[in-house]
Amino acid sequence: MKLLKKITSIALGALLLGSSLLSAPANAAQMEPENFVETQAVPAYAVGESGERFYFDNIEQKLGVAQPAAYWSPCGVFDKNEKLVRTFSRQTVKGVSGRTAYLRCGTNKVVKGKNIGWGYRHIKAGHMNDWNNQAESLGANWRDFADWATNEALKWSCLKKYQSGNKTIRYGGVYELRDSRGRIIKKVGVTASVSATNSRLITSHPDSVNRACGK
Repeated sequence: MKLLKKITSIALGALLLGSSLLSAPANAAQMEPENFVETQAVPAYAVGESGERFYFDNIEQKLGVAQPAAYWSPCGVFDKNEKLVRTFSRQTVKGVSGRTAYLRCGTNKVVKGKNIGWGYRHIKAGHMNDWNNQAESLGANWRDFADWATNEALKWSCLKKYQSGNKTIRYGGVYELRDSRGRIIKKVGVTASVSATNSRLITSHPDSVNRACGK
């Protein structure tokens, strides 16, 4: 009788052990960590130093968040170079006057394969693809996104530097692309250049410069 009880106990223990092994994951890799981060997270919005968010693909409508309005006057073939497209506010730079930057139609001038123009025509010809890489695949218009990012660089810049060689002021900003849970996917720099003599916005484009902007 004692032998039968012992055999029964051993069999029951083996059965319970087998059941627990079947219910447990084969290895730790099958267990999803609490703070699991997607390897191919899709950006839901961009946020700059101002704290203002730019939402992609009409997500702002779902969240009830107002999209920053951006209106750029068109530049037709016969429009003059000095036609005003958009006026930006900008941070002041010591020793240089001016608190505004004027985006005008400008020129698309190419010399030896290099675009040395200024204004909207220069940005469209030389940097539209750069802005498209940031915005188009995410459901945003390149001009709207360029407007928002340029405004961030001019008003909330990490870098303000007067360049005496060409009498321009270089502004450097940064923004973060985040997913729908607010996790940072990557940081992107922005460079904007303004003439110190007439406050023209010469150029604006995203860059890969790693700037420490206090965040």
